[in-house]
Amino acid sequence: MTELNDVVDDLTLPSNVKIETDDGHTWATEDALLVQLEEAIHSTTGRSGGRSASHTRMILDADALMQFHRITSTIGDWCRMAGATVERNPVKDLRAWHAAMLSSNDDTDFYLRELHSWSTLIRSKLAPRSTLEWLKPCPECDADEFTNKEGETVKHPVVIDYDPEAPFASVRWTCRACGEMRAGEFAQRALAYDGETRQEDVNDNGVVLP
Repeated sequence: MTELNDVVDDLTLPSNVKIETDDGHTWATEDALLVQLEEAIHSTTGRSGGRSASHTRMILDADALMQFHRITSTIGDWCRMAGATVERNPVKDLRAWHAAMLSSNDDTDFYLRELHSWSTLIRSKLAPRSTLEWLKPCPECDADEFTNKEGETVKHPVVIDYDPEAPFASVRWTCRACGEMRAGEFAQRALAYDGETRQEDVNDNGVVLP
């Protein structure tokens, strides 16, 4: 459950981050993602000392508040299903659920997809990233379309996002059909290679075959 541990820690525990300064770099403590999101929603003053203080001075959109309540509610539901105590605190509840899952034989694939999607969502709210669509099928599941939240079938399921200030180091792509996510410069190169080498099968009339 190493991947599950990592994504739960990412959402619930503070982390050390490197901050570039005029004199090189320094280290600061960044609050857990769930804490940052809650503070950014409920505060416009922030705290001194950590990089997250800059985030908490942002006034987020209404969707951020709705998503935070959705995440909190979902974590509570997971706790009740796992027999863990619900305190209506997303950090404490998610860690309680995780502790219960360690002694469970339940499949974690669904939970991993949800947790990764929460991490991606929170980071996009706190520090918006540039995005673009990959106009070729997903290299993992080969899908060239997906169903959106409105139930519509849409082309190009793979979306690439990155921090404009560090595009190569921060690049990440996600398939909205299968949920696969890859991050880093190697992931970018692998995606580009797949797009360059993908061969389309055509019939004698030159029509692309499914």
